[in-house]
Amino acid sequence: MKKLLLLPILLFLITSLQAEGGDTLLSPSTRFGGRDYIPKFTATILGRYEYNTNLNKHHFELRHTRIGVSGSVHPMFSYMALVDLTYGGAFSPVAIFAQFKPVKGLSMLIGYDKMPFSSENLLSPYQYYFSDKSFLTQKITAWSDVGAVVAYRWDKVVPFEIKAGVFNSGGFHKQMQFQKNMNYVVRGAFEFVKGLRLSFNYAAVKPEALRMHNTDFELAYDWNGLHLEAEYIYKWYNGGLFSPTHAFYGFTFYKIPIEKKLLNHVALGVRYDAITPNCNGKLTDDGVYALEPFRQRITAGVTLMFVESPLWAGIRFNYEKNFFHKGTPCDHDRLIVELITHI
Repeated sequence: MKKLLLLPILLFLITSLQAEGGDTLLSPSTRFGGRDYIPKFTATILGRYEYNTNLNKHHFELRHTRIGVSGSVHPMFSYMALVDLTYGGAFSPVAIFAQFKPVKGLSMLIGYDKMPFSSENLLSPYQYYFSDKSFLTQKITAWSDVGAVVAYRWDKVVPFEIKAGVFNSGGFHKQMQFQKNMNYVVRGAFEFVKGLRLSFNYAAVKPEALRMHNTDFELAYDWNGLHLEAEYIYKWYNGGLFSPTHAFYGFTFYKIPIEKKLLNHVALGVRYDAITPNCNGKLTDDGVYALEPFRQRITAGVTLMFVESPLWAGIRFNYEKNFFHKGTPCDHDRLIVELITHI
């Protein structure tokens, strides 16, 4: 409990010091050519209600409570600290790193962050198109650890961004341990035509003793409020321990502007996603690797957005219909109502 109270108290003290205009390291607003170095604060809270239509049971859930601070201390040095106080009912770091930008477009960060793989995986919760991420992201690409990422962005002619990273494989609480095996990732995202984005991703991860290789292709297109997106992963295992895993999602999301002060827009979305038998690379309590079954799902949703960017406030209504293979019982169909708030 003391750890949970520490960050809000720290943010309050920092804000107070800046308001007083004291001569502190966090308020050098006239140093380095007059650039503003006052930290920026953010908060995201998503609360939801879920009704399981198979089991006739329901519950309320505080899905995310994220707070964070970011800023610069020099024209070439910046930082971010973002934590989730309630994810999965526990305190969880999200992104804590220092970043170095020696020239325009080039950057390097060291710290704790998501591995740069898959566009959906890199979204923040308030940016999701649906209440829950696809199986592709939930079951495969949800990798975060302490490591380093080098990135280069080019905004002319054919805009693109390339990232390459090396990460530990033991998790946030084992970062002090020396390791023989690391996780590797590379990502390239390109906009060949305005509104049309294509990306390629590769990651080699080894949570324990099993090395897994992931190749990912994404395609997204935006046009007058219409968003189309599809992503596919081919995953194979060292030594041919299991048959390769395939994961896919595709969806359409359409925003309808509302000419009223109260409501910004209404959005309609439909998604299909599926994943074949998958191993997460971690041993069970019995010392074996297990496979999760083949499953697929259809999600339909309506989002009422009252304000969007830089402040976000809205309500999501989603229904998820699951389909399992070879007689596996289905108990996952859900109706979800979610409140979105972000600043």
